[in-house]
This record gives sequence, C-alpha cells and structure tokens, in this order.
Amino acid sequence: MAAKRTSHTERNKHMPTMTYKFSEFVGIDQDDVVKLRKAAIENTDDMMRIWGDELKRPALVETTGITMNQFAKLVSMARLARVKNVGPKYVEMLLAAGIDGPKSLFAYTPESLVKRLEEVKAEKKLKAAVPTLPEIENWFTDVKATVVSA
Repeated sequence: MAAKRTSHTERNKHMPTMTYKFSEFVGIDQDDVVKLRKAAIENTDDMMRIWGDELKRPALVETTGITMNQFAKLVSMARLARVKNVGPKYVEMLLAAGIDGPKSLFAYTPESLVKRLEEVKAEKKLKAAVPTLPEIENWFTDVKATVVSA
C-alpha cells in the first residue's frame, strides 16, 4: 500500500505560528503597508493566503505597485515572523544572514545560528540586537515538539 502524500499545508498545520500586522515590522516602508492593506493584506496570514495563489501574483504586483522582488522579501519576512517566538523583531537580522524562511532557519543549530548572526551583525554593521541563545533555542524547541507529535 502506497504511503499517503501530504501537502505542504497539511504538514505545517500543526506547526505553531503567529500572526503579525505588517505595520509591526521594522524595515517595511509604511507606504508599502498602505498598499498591502488596499490589496487586503493586513497581516502575515493574509500574505501567505493571497501570495499562495501563483496565478494572482502578477495582478497583485500591478495593483499595488510593489515589485515582485519586494513581494518576495515581504513573503520571506512573513514566513520567518510566523515561526513561534521569532516575530518581527528578528526578521531583518535573519534576512541579512541569508535566511529567508523556516527551512533555511532550521538548517542551523541554535549555537551555529547565534554565531552566524553575530558574524552578520559585525560584517554588515547592523544595529539590531542578536537574539540570545535561549531565545533561539525556543524557536527550535517548538519545531522539535511538532516533529515528534506529527
């Protein structure tokens, strides 16, 4: 008997996520927040739902005036912020480190991620604080519990 294949949505429905308004993010132009609202995108859940329909993306780009590359960054921000305990606070730092979603985030161990973020902060002369090891460990704890229970 063949194993049942699960969709990305089914696999992730047990993953703890948080919803944030785009106005809560540092690094997002407030004009873009207004444009997103006009396109019915108020928060990270709205972004994931609307952006998930690939056929609607070109119209979304045209109606908002936000470029495809800008949308890609906004989607990455939404995906990272929705990971429990990450939130908008550390998204810019993670993006600066080349981490654009949960998959690339969880390719690290908490220890190696702290080291990488400290390196990026120094290299790029970022002012944002690097999350502490206990904060980062909380990101990973929830994922491990989800994987064990799934």
